[in-house]
Amino acid sequence: MKPAEHGIRRDESDFFIYTPSRTALETFLYPLRVGRFLYEPGYELARSSFDSYLLMHMDEGAFDVITDSERRRAGTDDFVLLNCYAYHRYRALEKSRVLWMHFDGPTAGPYFRFIHSRLGTVFALQNAGYALTMMKRILTALGSGRAVSEPLMARYVTDVLTECALHAEAGPLPGRRENLPVEDILAYIAAHLHEPLSVGDLADRAFMSEYHFIRVFKRETGYTPYAYIINARMHAARYKLITTDMPLKELCAECGFPSVSAFCALFRRKFGCSPGTYRNQGNLPSHGERIG
Repeated sequence: MKPAEHGIRRDESDFFIYTPSRTALETFLYPLRVGRFLYEPGYELARSSFDSYLLMHMDEGAFDVITDSERRRAGTDDFVLLNCYAYHRYRALEKSRVLWMHFDGPTAGPYFRFIHSRLGTVFALQNAGYALTMMKRILTALGSGRAVSEPLMARYVTDVLTECALHAEAGPLPGRRENLPVEDILAYIAAHLHEPLSVGDLADRAFMSEYHFIRVFKRETGYTPYAYIINARMHAARYKLITTDMPLKELCAECGFPSVSAFCALFRRKFGCSPGTYRNQGNLPSHGERIG
């Protein structure tokens, strides 16, 4: 099919639409629209929501890419990964040839979150050949006009995303911006409970905006950064109460509480008894615990 949008070279652009079966919708990763476009400088698209995820490869050119949490520049050989269910916008800064794939499926969201939390919106693969081959196979299969094997399409999409996930696990290319995984932030928190640990500082360590960091952190752990830090400090304090005779003032300093009175008030609210009572009992009350 030929695009009708202004700013896309119709004679050098094609795309294909795929409608998955009910089985595919419930079982597989699947492509929805796949194409290769030649964008003219100045082309721009902005959407508040579009029901899919989008992976683009910049064969050549440059895009300005904006989401609700960041703004990035994508250049030749970069990949762009977008959650189209949320606000997104991109603009061609120069003539740009792009291979793209809208996809979805039961595991599309987890794949997106895993890759995006580690690599961000724009990234490059050390060896992109295999992922690009799979994307081209999808394009060729949908453009052939013949019946399409849904398990085979699922394998192609899965292989593309797995290549990105493997790179995400290994880390970004040297010299590129790094989004530290949440696991690294959790390890940092555990080793620095006695320090202030502001959300802004943790976001800086993760190379994310504070707003985006809070969203990613809560998605991965189930807690806001503030709630997680309080919970981690309280668990450390609880352990020290049972296993040491450390004075409360020293314990508070080691676990990051600003004062004994603040610690005692929070402890009673969280566990239903005072720190002294808990230490004398030597175990945690069976009810009343809440995440702070």
